[in-house]
Amino acid sequence: MQIQKVIERLGYTPNEAKVYLAALSLGECHISDVAAKTKLPRTSAQAAVDKLHEDGLMDFYIHRRYKYWVAANPERLLTRLREREEAVRLAMPELAALRRTSDGKPSVNVFLGVEEIKLIYDDMLATKQPILGIVPWEDWIRLVGMEFMTDFIASRVRHFLHIRLITPKTPVTIALKSRDAKELRDTRYAPHDARINTTTFIYGKKVAIVSLNKQLPTAVVIDDADIRDTLSVFFEELWERSG
Repeated sequence: MQIQKVIERLGYTPNEAKVYLAALSLGECHISDVAAKTKLPRTSAQAAVDKLHEDGLMDFYIHRRYKYWVAANPERLLTRLREREEAVRLAMPELAALRRTSDGKPSVNVFLGVEEIKLIYDDMLATKQPILGIVPWEDWIRLVGMEFMTDFIASRVRHFLHIRLITPKTPVTIALKSRDAKELRDTRYAPHDARINTTTFIYGKKVAIVSLNKQLPTAVVIDDADIRDTLSVFFEELWERSG
């Protein structure tokens, strides 16, 4: 694939891609140099440079009343891609909500793979309701990553969302429980005879059930108050048995 096409696929016009590549090869340059290199009218080259500057892909300095343009390190393209991906990820709960019917029927959404499963956490924050969780904590951390969970816990605390968590007792979860007060959590250890092989979250009117299958982790999120109420009863029963 041509390099210009790669840049265009990141959301830039052909002119903007041409100008960025020209600036990379020219180094410090005047707008007239860019226009000549790309064979674009000066006004078109300037418009492209201004857009690239707005996105942090071009910068300038002034020396003896002349403006010199410099292309940013290409690594900035990856940063922009990550920023856009994050913006879409944060919007996913609202986008998913638009797909729901307005006739009160339950909705079911399937999430395949770790990155899609992580979107459930954004939905929890957007729902703004306390969370009930049954989680094999160490297996869960291996799936989503400790850095991701640390960020989510911080976000949950900022949103004042409390969670009641049932998890197996291990040295790791003992340390986790010691931080309950500052992390808005109430942790209990599951009975020894209660095997927890999947992760379950109950929040708002929703229930999320996550298979931790190593080949293809999969989650099902059901938006239905009756199912939520039934599984909440099971959660409360297990909560009473947990220590």
